[in-house]
Amino acid sequence: KTLDGVERIIDEETLMICNGDTPVGIAGIMGGLESEIVEDTGSVVLESANFDGVSIRKSSSRLGHRTDASARYEKMLDPELTLDAVGRFVKLVKDIDSGARVASKLTDEYVRKYPEISLSFDKKYVDRYTGIDISDEQINKTLTALGFAVDYAEGNYTVKVPSWRATKDVTIKADIIEEITRIYGYDNFNISTTSSPLKPVPNDYARLEDSEIKDILVQKYGFHEVHSYVWCDGRKFKKLGIEVEDNVKVLNIENSDNGVLRNSMLPTLLVMAQENKDFADKYSIFEIGRVVDGLTADGLCNERKHLGAVIYDKSGNEKAAYLKAVEIVNCIIGNIKQKKTGYAKIAPVHAWQHPKNTAEILIDGKKVGVLCALHPSNRAKLDKTAAAVCFEIDMDAFSEIDANSIMFREPSTQQSTYYDLSLVLADNTKYSDIAACWETLELAELESAKVIDTYEKDGIKSITVRLFFAAMDRTLEMEEVQGWIDTVLANLGKIGVALRA
Repeated sequence: KTLDGVERIIDEETLMICNGDTPVGIAGIMGGLESEIVEDTGSVVLESANFDGVSIRKSSSRLGHRTDASARYEKMLDPELTLDAVGRFVKLVKDIDSGARVASKLTDEYVRKYPEISLSFDKKYVDRYTGIDISDEQINKTLTALGFAVDYAEGNYTVKVPSWRATKDVTIKADIIEEITRIYGYDNFNISTTSSPLKPVPNDYARLEDSEIKDILVQKYGFHEVHSYVWCDGRKFKKLGIEVEDNVKVLNIENSDNGVLRNSMLPTLLVMAQENKDFADKYSIFEIGRVVDGLTADGLCNERKHLGAVIYDKSGNEKAAYLKAVEIVNCIIGNIKQKKTGYAKIAPVHAWQHPKNTAEILIDGKKVGVLCALHPSNRAKLDKTAAAVCFEIDMDAFSEIDANSIMFREPSTQQSTYYDLSLVLADNTKYSDIAACWETLELAELESAKVIDTYEKDGIKSITVRLFFAAMDRTLEMEEVQGWIDTVLANLGKIGVALRA
């Protein structure tokens, strides 16, 4: 029982004051009922102790009993005051009872001494923290008056913190500054506005390009942005007939189907297209995310940032979807890099890519991505009647390419015209060879060229190209345009391309 008459259950973590094996009191919280002073008490054993504040706080919380004593000990009292407390108690007792006397010697048990705290700083440190010039004399006078031992030499201070301030009160140099300034008086500080250099935030051009691409895809072409995990979902890939390719594996994965990191964005996006095919007949999705292509020489993941996009059309018009993808890629590269896009037919790198309709995306001859239709077998698993065309751009390689300077060209105020060329060509003829037939003329009046239709059957391909013409200073005559067309047709004839009959 404690002095308040309550019986308390004490755990082994609580510090107790004992007489042999008999508890006398709960250290730092409350004495036991047996230690109570009553009317006939003739002698007392006086203990003046100091306890660890953290231990007292925890014990008080466990017991659910907070006292005036525990509240003081929790705040880390000065352990050096225990002797002064004994002397003060003895004096007060003798003032009350002149016959009282001390019957024993003083016993001092100092188990754990707090280390002395010594802090060193210079005058510049004080000036920098306070923002004002406080004299050395004022600093010395203030700290000495507060009980600090100050050693000053040539602008350098070494300050020893007194024991009554060293228990979680003054422990760092900033605490010394607080002592100086509060005595100096905050009202004596001059009000001033601090100055700091305002530096512009450097542009992260890679992120700016990401934002531009998102704006083009969403605002101009109606794409939906999606987000996915960086690992392959083997179970969902299997539904599309896509095999998980060998790559870096995740060691602590919970699901074995998700244990391989992806090396392409497109299978993941094709899975999303399959999961959403019942919600719309036609839609396009994209993501700018991370892929991992093996390990670097340092044994780290060779991580790259890629743009992946899928165009899904339930009507099954794969040709239109493919041309749409080409238009989008051309728009991205033309608007951001101000460069023409090149394409080169390649053999499929992945089994799910179309055996014929797979091409590299090139800028200045450098590969930055791939554009492809879905392999017929995978397309059948996605949707037998639907078309799926996708493209992927390596954003790290894309960002490394310098953009051309934008040259302003005043728009023509004259009437423009266009001319359609329906051409017949061999199946292996490249569009880049066809485009060279008018690009080599370097006509200022030729504004642009656009493929508007294609047809393919029995090894013969037909393509319709629309050429746009406009002059800055006049309305073009048909005879003038026809002369240019004749020159273009002559160039086309040299590579085996003719007008469709």
